[in-house]
Amino acid sequence: MGILMFTARIHSLIHQKLDIEYKLAKLTKKLQDLQSYASMVGNGGVSIGDLLNSPGSTMGRAMGYLAYAHNSSLQYMQQNAPYMTQFYMQQMGQAQSPQQQQMMQEYIMRSLYQQGRDRAMQVETRNLKYEEQRIAQEKEKLEALGKSIEFELQSARQARDAGIKDMAPKYTFNA
Repeated sequence: MGILMFTARIHSLIHQKLDIEYKLAKLTKKLQDLQSYASMVGNGGVSIGDLLNSPGSTMGRAMGYLAYAHNSSLQYMQQNAPYMTQFYMQQMGQAQSPQQQQMMQEYIMRSLYQQGRDRAMQVETRNLKYEEQRIAQEKEKLEALGKSIEFELQSARQARDAGIKDMAPKYTFNA
């Protein structure tokens, strides 16, 4: 009877071990995709080419980031452009030609837009670091659980083998 119980436990442990290995493989793939995406964001932005070359698991997030970065940059630019323009006009006065003023206005807008993109990149980078840490912690927990299951599996196999050995018939010859 003990042999059957240990055999059933061994099968259950093998199933648990394979399930943990599958989850670890999925987490490893997710972490690699996230790190790939993080490097795209860390390079200063996500271009359409980067988006097309990104893994499928991060494509939706990359598209969302593009929209978020653009919208937040526009908002940042629109909020700060009047103040920057006013500051520039106070510093330079009316001494410049309308073409120079237009060029400076475009420069201010581009600079503010880029600052907004940089702010969006910092926010996304913080979110990615947090998510990478969470995935790494989850992987550590699964690896520790896998080791304990492996240890229990070895113990159950030894107990099953000892039960089989004890049940084996023992013949003695008295000559």
